[in-house]
Amino acid sequence: MAQDQIEEIKNKVDIVELISEFVELKKAGRNYRGLCPFHSEKTPSFMVSSELQIFKCFGCGLGGDCYRFLMEYEKADFPQVLKILADRVGVQLQPLRGFVGFQEKEEIYKVNQQALELYHYLLISHPLGESSRAYLRKRGIKDEAIKQFRLGLAIDRPNALFRFLTEKRKQNPVLLEKAGLVVRRDGEYFDRFRARLIFPLKDHHGNTVGFSGRVLVGEREVAKYINSPDTLVYKKGQMLYGLDVTKQEIKKADFAVVVEGEFDLISPWQVGVKNVVAIKGSALTPEQAGLLSRFCSRVYLALDSDFAGDKAAWRGIDIVQSKGLEVRIVDLNGFKDPDEMAQKDAKGLRQAIEKAQGAYDFFINSTFKKYDSTTTEGKAKISRELSPILVNIEDEIVKATCISQVARRLGVSEQAVLREVEKKIGSRKPGTVNMEGNENLAKSRRVLLEEGLLSLIFQTNPVLVVEKNVKRVIKDPILRRLVELFEGYSVMAEEDVGSLSFFANQLPAELKDVFASLLLREALKEDEVDTELEVEDIIKTIQVLEEQGVMEGLTMQIKELEYKGEMERVGELEVELNNSVKRLLKLKEGS
Repeated sequence: MAQDQIEEIKNKVDIVELISEFVELKKAGRNYRGLCPFHSEKTPSFMVSSELQIFKCFGCGLGGDCYRFLMEYEKADFPQVLKILADRVGVQLQPLRGFVGFQEKEEIYKVNQQALELYHYLLISHPLGESSRAYLRKRGIKDEAIKQFRLGLAIDRPNALFRFLTEKRKQNPVLLEKAGLVVRRDGEYFDRFRARLIFPLKDHHGNTVGFSGRVLVGEREVAKYINSPDTLVYKKGQMLYGLDVTKQEIKKADFAVVVEGEFDLISPWQVGVKNVVAIKGSALTPEQAGLLSRFCSRVYLALDSDFAGDKAAWRGIDIVQSKGLEVRIVDLNGFKDPDEMAQKDAKGLRQAIEKAQGAYDFFINSTFKKYDSTTTEGKAKISRELSPILVNIEDEIVKATCISQVARRLGVSEQAVLREVEKKIGSRKPGTVNMEGNENLAKSRRVLLEEGLLSLIFQTNPVLVVEKNVKRVIKDPILRRLVELFEGYSVMAEEDVGSLSFFANQLPAELKDVFASLLLREALKEDEVDTELEVEDIIKTIQVLEEQGVMEGLTMQIKELEYKGEMERVGELEVELNNSVKRLLKLKEGS
């Protein structure tokens, strides 16, 4: 692939429009600002420049162009992101060379899609699929859902798929094995999925990455479900079933109803619960929670009825909350799972979702349901089960409220519950240190002022770099070099000096990031200010700081010379110190 095609795609992508699909951005001067999607923050420090077509977070430090954003956001490699953006702007990609595994991934996507088409055809159109269609009708699964989720059938023959793909589609058997579609025994290939209902597994872009096969009723004793093995395109625990279909509804509702299995998703979807995904297990993984956080701010767990006793699922809630998501629990009111409840009480399911409890309220209520809180033994079990949960509540107000509730229901003092909780502090999960802004701690006040000065000028009126002779107060060598280059650029630029994209493109690599950071920094003041007066004020502040440094240096030298008895030299420095004091007073009077 030619480098110019990479640049063509980059030039056609509007980074503000792209990032706005994932982050709520608001205008901030000549830039846009929002909450960083790559780390948890309450005060926006994520900036996007339409002019330079870059982003920068001043909290976690991450920055770059449209490619870097999607690679970090989607946790994808460059070829995958290139393809996404090429499709977005309508560029036909030339063959990619030099990217290990990319071509093979594309081939696996393609062969998986071909397998899906055969499975789907066998279920909905072939006579061999009649018994499976009858089974789905009995389960309450309608034709609309079968087509929407592309359900299929793997017939009870050892190599039906293998023969179709190799003979009809001319695919290499080695590729089929790498895709997890077939297994090899004694030199022969056999279909992995046989006599099973097939659920295609797709990533949120709609690529078919694997399959899940459910044994049909009446079949021989085998595993109820089998899934594709890990491949180049499929990793267990990193995808969410149905997200490719339901992601827009999740965005619209700003919450996802999380269920365990495929039928637990399809049945609620059929009765109007469209913002639903399945995790294919009882606990969300960090990767799944991170994926959900891109589409919503809340997660409603509607898991099987024994969820309250599943410690793995409880740990999953910590994972969800660590991604900044609010967690609520849906009470299934005695039904075995969401599939059963959707089939037998669809209205009740929708109401249960509306009344979903906060996670800690659910834990407390479910624990008190399990044990008799009027007995000593019951109280001890409740204490043992709830103390490890209470100790990990980060919000102190929520923790205090929960402790008070538990104490009241146990009929003991809050201090007694608190003491039990404090015993668990040693095993509490380690907290994270907030590193936001730490890079500034290593910088001197002088450098921060110089950065602030240049940031203000470049964001508002770049010509002031020359008009105010800014170079005279810039001592940091990198910033000074940037100013010198801009002075040369402004002399050569015949027209719009304020258009900085051309200047940025001419900068050496080591200065591009510095310039981008200055241009993307949040303005010093939100309201309108007189830029020239603000610039003059910062310049005088820098000059005051510099003069104070001179005075401190002279004072230290005088003390050393007095100790050595060099009084003649002391007298000379005292004159210099006196002049420095006068200059400082004059600067302060003018400020």
